[in-house]
Amino acid sequence: GGHHRPVLVVMDRNMDLITPIQHASTYQALVDDVLDHSANRVEFDVAPEGDAAGRRGRAPPPVRKRYDVDPDADPFLGRHRFSPFPEAIESNGAELQDITAREQAIRSKTSGGGAGSDAAGGGNSSDLSAAVESLPALLDRKKKLEVHTSILQAAMNEVASRDVPAFFELETGLASGSYRNDTAKAKADVTGLVTDPAKGNVCDKVRLVLVYALSNGVGSTPDIDDVASAMRESLETRGSAVGTAAGGDGGAPPAAASHGTLTPDDRSRLDAG
Repeated sequence: GGHHRPVLVVMDRNMDLITPIQHASTYQALVDDVLDHSANRVEFDVAPEGDAAGRRGRAPPPVRKRYDVDPDADPFLGRHRFSPFPEAIESNGAELQDITAREQAIRSKTSGGGAGSDAAGGGNSSDLSAAVESLPALLDRKKKLEVHTSILQAAMNEVASRDVPAFFELETGLASGSYRNDTAKAKADVTGLVTDPAKGNVCDKVRLVLVYALSNGVGSTPDIDDVASAMRESLETRGSAVGTAAGGDGGAPPAAASHGTLTPDDRSRLDAG
């Protein structure tokens, strides 16, 4: 009677093909989308700091960072993995500031700031002992918050360079039916974004075209073909300002990515898209 067999529930997404394709706006989903994220490990490249950055007058290779994150063991991730990305950034900064202030207060007490008050009674001494005992847990929490600071910064850099919010907002408008009464504007807005070489990489643009094609009552087959052709022509002639991202789009950003250039990986994705 106490034994319960697991139940596998298979959900048919036949009526919701847009959600798995469109860009996300929450912390965990964005990390999975724009960074290399697999089995709770997040990886990304950062520019080296200090003397290495300017050595020999040439750009040094990026440094690969790897962090293991677990929502069950990480209070911040557990609370904010489904939070909007800006809210996660704000909460990380506020929590880190609070932890740093508490750490400094404890270190100030142990360095002699509370010595004069100990003679007045044993209460202050016991409070100081409790504060010192709490310091290791406080430092561990600070270390985890600093990991999220690095992850948030890497994700924010990628989001900003690709202008992911522009894709998210347009896809949300298409999926919610905001353009249903103005299909000409829908076509113009999608065409404008997928042909802008300064915004998005190849995968971002292919995903937007797919959302446009899957949004009921927004684009006809000829309109979808026109948008897809315009995107392809723009990518072939002007390229993309942003190379393939490290993350959900597959792998580290290639060095050859630039305006007017499609990398072999980008070209294969465009052909397959």
